[in-house]
Amino acid sequence: MSQSFPVLKLPRLALDEILITMRPFELIQFSMTSSKARVILKYLLRARVNFKYRLIVNTSNKPNITVMGSDTYFGYGLKADRIWMYSDNVIMEWMKLFKIVTELFNFQRHAVTLCLDTFPDQNKTIIDLIRSQLSFAHFFEFDGKIVADQDVEYVLKKINVTEYLDFKCELSNNFQLKLTNNLVKITVADGNWLNYNQLIQLKALELEIKGSEITNRELNAFLISWMMSECHQDLVRLKIPVSDPDRLDVIFDLPYEAIDNDVIRQGRTVKNETFRLRGGFDIKRIDGATGTIYFKMDGDQLMFNMIVFALFV
Repeated sequence: MSQSFPVLKLPRLALDEILITMRPFELIQFSMTSSKARVILKYLLRARVNFKYRLIVNTSNKPNITVMGSDTYFGYGLKADRIWMYSDNVIMEWMKLFKIVTELFNFQRHAVTLCLDTFPDQNKTIIDLIRSQLSFAHFFEFDGKIVADQDVEYVLKKINVTEYLDFKCELSNNFQLKLTNNLVKITVADGNWLNYNQLIQLKALELEIKGSEITNRELNAFLISWMMSECHQDLVRLKIPVSDPDRLDVIFDLPYEAIDNDVIRQGRTVKNETFRLRGGFDIKRIDGATGTIYFKMDGDQLMFNMIVFALFV
């Protein structure tokens, strides 16, 4: 029992049965034992259709990589392995590990959080590495307290984000968000840079914006454009600050119907999601779609909310 076991000399079927019992972290460690082990794992993990994973990476002060596997693989529900490293140069070790992980696993979904001010001198290198290993990312979050327009622009130029953009970072008033595809959701934690022209050009089913200086008059203009089907015909939800809570009449300088607050309605969005609303204000688009507006406090900020639905249920 003191002798090592020649696992790589096992028949292929027997070896596969051993490997499929391993957790992602153990598979990664096994792949580092030899080039032959890595080749065997690459074939196994990419050839078996039930071996699908989700990748979550983060470049915070403690960079980490999380591999999440399906319940088919683990047998008792979703499981995740987070990989931590101890090194004098953690970001370089993180990049090495990132390359190994992305070469091994067949990821169904990719989620990336880029902390812009943790390794500011290496952001471009990190972005280039991510682009070299992933052709796209479903979710991309920018986090940081330093103004990093160039890094954000570089990411959006190099990496195709397909579903969700999350801006938890500082951007200058000169920042211009340029998107070529429709997203599922865009969230902005500090929208000081987001003017009316930027708002009109945002392409997403859901927009959640905080810290914006969009005026009541500009919000009114946005709603009129939406009602005329001139912008955001795919919009499902909108959340944005009200700049002047005492002048809501400026926002409602358009045709609308006030719904009694005692009325609770059930509806279905254009994404086929059901919802319940009490009261609100309905506006109509020329194609018949209805937008219901309601207001809700978020801390000390009054937020404008609109949900778009095509029919009641």
